Amino acid sequence: MCESNVYLKENDTEKLIMENVAAITPAGKDTFILKGLLGERMEIAGIIEDINLMEHKIILKTL
Repeated sequence: MCESNVYLKENDTEKLIMENVAAITPAGKDTFILKGLLGERMEIAGIIEDINLMEHKIILKTL
């Protein structure tokens, strides 16, 4: 499986916001739509700070 967990980083603290994310789609300036393996969706504002495919971890940072 190629899903990743997405974390939101705020004040140097990472918080898990969605597990098993299969796709991330840009939805405007600094906004992304996360799409889960089972069809769940979440819109989140932030910027991409790090993508680590080996650890299946994506970190978005608040603005």
